[in-house]
Amino acid sequence: MSTTKLVILGAGYTGRELARLAVERGYQVGATTRSEESATTLEELGAQVVHWSVGDDPARWVEALGPSTTVVYSIPTLFKDYEPAPPGELARHVKPVADIIDACRRQEIARFIYLSSTSVYGDHEGRWIDETASRKPSSPYGKMRADIEDYLLESSLDFPVNIARLVGIYGPGRTLVDAIRSGRYRLVDGGKKVTNRIHVHDIARALLAMIERGGDQDRVFNITDGHPQPVRDLVEFICDRTGLAPPPEQSLQDYTRRNPGPNALARWKNTARVLNDRLRKELEFTLVYPDSFAGYQAALAQGSSTTTPSGAQRKY
Repeated sequence: MSTTKLVILGAGYTGRELARLAVERGYQVGATTRSEESATTLEELGAQVVHWSVGDDPARWVEALGPSTTVVYSIPTLFKDYEPAPPGELARHVKPVADIIDACRRQEIARFIYLSSTSVYGDHEGRWIDETASRKPSSPYGKMRADIEDYLLESSLDFPVNIARLVGIYGPGRTLVDAIRSGRYRLVDGGKKVTNRIHVHDIARALLAMIERGGDQDRVFNITDGHPQPVRDLVEFICDRTGLAPPPEQSLQDYTRRNPGPNALARWKNTARVLNDRLRKELEFTLVYPDSFAGYQAALAQGSSTTTPSGAQRKY
């Protein structure tokens, strides 16, 4: 059955944009959040909001699910450290997703979309990769997301599952501009690392494309603009157009000393150039912002780079 209702679990920065577009397209939208500010924003967009956190009784929103509902799971991993699953049990980071899947199964939903991350790929030494590339995550976050992906794709569900592997997200209120202006931003390792990015508006559009044209099979999609850029190039682009002074440089050694832990290290050491051919060809998807330069140019022109949407958290 086609989707007429969308339920977004953990409607943060990306979830709010998805809710906005979905309401505009005529979907009935429900969303969960822990934030009063985010709840207000979602209600103003026309979504039905339930204040809910993982571990709370899900009955209030589960009752709203049905055969015409797509569920989007946009809740980050709940732990910073990776713990393998005990023998015969689910890993602690997989269990919250499994509990939601049990509820979705009972309600016979139409589709389930899990927002994952390209951190599951690990380090591919800057090579071009697509969805068939080997997953060899080195960070705890990447390992946990890989386990969740495996659980979902191996569960033999009665509804299709889409895995959306996201790259670095940016958009209004979530750019490098404020960090550079504040003086707290550092160009790590000379900014030579090649990063993959995607505008939040294009993420929301891609998720709707999965719902509307995704078919009945389980499928993994890289959600990226497909034009990776060295960090330095983007920083120079921003500084040239804003008149901001270039940020100071910081060695990788100093960065890891100030930001200890495998998640921080993987963020700067792991590199890959991520392709989006499957997204574009199978879902006939075109990007509004084909690369980060176009996306940042629009944000700077709108004057929105310094305004954080209600409830948003800045991440760089």
